[in-house]
Amino acid sequence: GFVERLDLAGSVAAGFAQLAALANPTVAAGSAASCSHCGTQRATLQCSRCKQVNYCGAVCQKAGWKLHKNTCKNAPPRAPPLSTREVLDKVLTAQRFGDWRGVLKWEGRMDELIENRCDGACAAMLGVFGLAHMTGVSATGSAEHAMGMVRVEERRIALLGKMKRFRDQGEAMCDVAQNLNLTCLDEKEVERYFQRARRVAEAHGFFSVECKACMGLGQLAMKSNRYAEGADLLRNALAA
Repeated sequence: GFVERLDLAGSVAAGFAQLAALANPTVAAGSAASCSHCGTQRATLQCSRCKQVNYCGAVCQKAGWKLHKNTCKNAPPRAPPLSTREVLDKVLTAQRFGDWRGVLKWEGRMDELIENRCDGACAAMLGVFGLAHMTGVSATGSAEHAMGMVRVEERRIALLGKMKRFRDQGEAMCDVAQNLNLTCLDEKEVERYFQRARRVAEAHGFFSVECKACMGLGQLAMKSNRYAEGADLLRNALAA
């Protein structure tokens, strides 16, 4: 009958430890408990939550938690995941208060937030996350935020083109270029975005976008000692 008294949810080692205790009542009744994981006697480390299980050290406690967590009396219940609506509320609240870190906390569920929505709503939500990354770039100069910005904004740029919102598309390209420039990662990539914006602006007659793109290209040219090219671009920016 004593085999039935074993804690079947424990490990095999824990089972042997309980068998040993049952076979030796003197040890079981003493103050020196056995380790629930490996069976070693004189286990002085106790589970801080349920106070029911002992371990001989931190290594066994960590190894034994995988099984013990299912039976630990005072283990806190795992909170259910937030619904899409709740996540959206948290993202928009964070945006409203200028909390870019609060926005990016939910980037892992961004695709869920834009699923089955119209192109305009998708572009707007991508813009929220893109702006959060841009703010992160300005605040920290982080390459991680720069890459996150490019990843999100490229999706938004494609959507804006699809919707024929070419002014917004050109503005987005300039914004990406300007923020990439803050990280000093790759000037060629910065230049590529400004050139894309300039082509969009010239094709659709958006002079404000063309001015911004030419200004950025001119500054890059000057920085690279291409003074004649830079001067021409800056003149074009002023003319636009």
